[in-house]
Amino acid sequence: MSFVLSLKATLILLLTVAGGSLGGVGYYYQARAADLNSQVSTLNNNANSLSNQIAELKADIANLTSQISQLQTVNSQLNQTSVRIQSLEDELVTINSQLQSLETQLNDEISKVQSLESSFQTQLDSLNAQLAADQAEIDQLQVQISQLQTQLASGLCLSSRTITIGELLDLSDGLATQGLRAKAGSALAISDINSFLSAAGCNLKFATSVYDYSLDAARALADLQSLAASGAQVVVGPLNSGTAQFLLPYADSNHIVLISPSSTSLALAIPDDYLFRTAPNDGVQGLVDARMMIDRGASAVLIVERHDSFGDHLASATAARFTALGGHVIDIIPYDILTTDFTPYLSTLYNDFQIANSTYPNRVAMDFISFEELAQIITQAEQQHPSLLDDKLPWFGTDGEAQDPFLSGDPIAGPLLAKVRLPSTIYAFLNNTKTDRLYSAFANTYPGDICDFYCTGAYDDVWLAALATLQAGSYNGTRIQAILPTVASNYYGVTGWLQLDQNGDRAVTLYQIWKVAIQGTTTTPSWVIAGTWDSTTDIITWTNPP
Repeated sequence: MSFVLSLKATLILLLTVAGGSLGGVGYYYQARAADLNSQVSTLNNNANSLSNQIAELKADIANLTSQISQLQTVNSQLNQTSVRIQSLEDELVTINSQLQSLETQLNDEISKVQSLESSFQTQLDSLNAQLAADQAEIDQLQVQISQLQTQLASGLCLSSRTITIGELLDLSDGLATQGLRAKAGSALAISDINSFLSAAGCNLKFATSVYDYSLDAARALADLQSLAASGAQVVVGPLNSGTAQFLLPYADSNHIVLISPSSTSLALAIPDDYLFRTAPNDGVQGLVDARMMIDRGASAVLIVERHDSFGDHLASATAARFTALGGHVIDIIPYDILTTDFTPYLSTLYNDFQIANSTYPNRVAMDFISFEELAQIITQAEQQHPSLLDDKLPWFGTDGEAQDPFLSGDPIAGPLLAKVRLPSTIYAFLNNTKTDRLYSAFANTYPGDICDFYCTGAYDDVWLAALATLQAGSYNGTRIQAILPTVASNYYGVTGWLQLDQNGDRAVTLYQIWKVAIQGTTTTPSWVIAGTWDSTTDIITWTNPP
């Protein structure tokens, strides 16, 4: 730019020389050029200053760009850290949940341990009490032995008599299997009693006279009258409570002692009568039957029962206990004990079940208080209403069915009973050396059969009759009735202590539950132990749940 101005000045000078009039103009432009040069210089300085500022700004921008990049890196790291923190928080929530679960489990285990400790202490206290009671009974037994030794040394033992104990058993009807085993157990008892007397130097012998009353009460009364006429003062039997109730007035009025190995109804829980029962009454069995069904998940129940003293009273006891435990009794269906066609009863059962199952799905129990007629009941049920056999809950039974090989061995009914399992309750006892010896003798004498509850019960009943006769000092029903509770409380038999309550019924704490099952490689159903109920705790311990 300075070059341009200089060129302009030169031209003006030339023009001035060429024309003298132009001298003033030249002076003016020289001053103007100098001023412009000054401005140009200033602008150049400003431009340099701006260039410096721009350079500084560029440096600042570069610095800021670097800082932004660093901040972006830090932000990325922060984002990663945030994700990690969130992950750690999620893990912490999971760990807290697991800790809470572990705390709950630990509390449950602590509660179980505390419960076990309490149960153990209760059992320990019970055992200590039992030891004290056993010691008292041992003392009583020693007195009884002393008295028995006195009896063996004189009186009946010098008479050379054979005393006949009567037996009223069902050998051909709904309890025939049980009756035949009771007869076998009685025969073994007579053999053992006579061996005992002979070894003691006693000339007395005992025998049995067995009558088959075929579950016919009128026939049983005629048989009892025949036994009384022949001189029998003690009779083992009958096996069902309906017949026992029918016979009791005659037994009481004629002073004939009845000793039954079968559980019977609460209607026969009478003090000071002539009926003694070495099995518990139905009031106790109702407790375990109801508990068993509630324990398996039942909220409602339909009870199908023999319309006799046994069925009516056990059904009533079971229903009362089931209701007390919070369950609902839908219906009690009694059937004629002489019927062979169960169609109308099964129709009622089916209709009741369908209605109840809509309110209590898969929680309606069916309880059958029957004898061997249950084989016909389930066979007809499978033909007419097969869905009754497909319920989630099993069919439930009682001691009228438990361990009966007639039912499990029936070629048609057996597999059906295995399908519904039929957990059934029966009075239980702890085996002892006497029990083991009886089982061994029974197996040798009656191979292929088993000594069941009725067999062991009848064995003890015959012994009880013989010992009470010896203790009374004569074969007299009145004297035997008076002494029998004391003799029973001091007798330790194959079923344990025969302690009787104030009504002459067995005092009991244990029941077993048996079910029908097909086990292993076999194809034949059989009875297997499923669990045990303890009356002191009202708890069922399952070993093979149905």
